[in-house]
Amino acid sequence: AMLGAAPAYADKIDDAAKKLSVESYDFLKKIDWNSDIYGKLPSSSPPVVLDAIKPVLAMGAAMDSAALKKGVMAHVKAIGSVDTKGVTTLEDYTAINAAIGHMVASVPAWKTLDVYGAFSTIFPKEGQDYLAGLYGPEAEKAYKAFLEFKDVVKSSQR
Repeated sequence: AMLGAAPAYADKIDDAAKKLSVESYDFLKKIDWNSDIYGKLPSSSPPVVLDAIKPVLAMGAAMDSAALKKGVMAHVKAIGSVDTKGVTTLEDYTAINAAIGHMVASVPAWKTLDVYGAFSTIFPKEGQDYLAGLYGPEAEKAYKAFLEFKDVVKSSQR
């Protein structure tokens, strides 16, 4: 640590992000991130996608600026460690998850629900079932870990 810098302490979101990351990393590594499918999702019309993006932008604008900056910088760092399969390191993946947890915790829960609702219409259950069918036990394990992470973040939300 730098002299005079505040010490970094892990909190319950950081702890949950670590658990999520460890338990979902096999799933993350199994996904074909170089597939062109990600350029085709969602398959909704551009106006529908734009409507879904509005609550995401509103949520971002309401986030704590320090948490948002930390999240952006975690993503910048992670991009630098992406391998040829499109996967970042576990360390960088963990930092992203922790940052996202703090970002989401810094906004009211209703903003998170607005985003969830907007995207539930353009990424339907069939898409979720497809991923679960394609990636099997790793997808189920990752989803279970995500739900636990979500509960920790929600308990910290303002």
